[in-house]
Amino acid sequence: MLNFMNKNHDTTKIQILWQMRKWSFSYINWRLTTAYPQGWKYAILHPIVFVKDLWKYLNWCQSIDKDIN
Repeated sequence: MLNFMNKNHDTTKIQILWQMRKWSFSYINWRLTTAYPQGWKYAILHPIVFVKDLWKYLNWCQSIDKDIN
């Protein structure tokens, strides 16, 4: 995923979040709509669930990046 940034060490969650800033609004909207029953509204009304899921996603990204490297 982010193997071009770090050849010598693992990718941090902050680096992954930094790369996510490039995602388009429509892609983020699609991701939230497929993940939650009401998309953005659900994420805003249930911030703890959203943060837990985001943390799990970042962990998954790190594991994928580690496998690639």
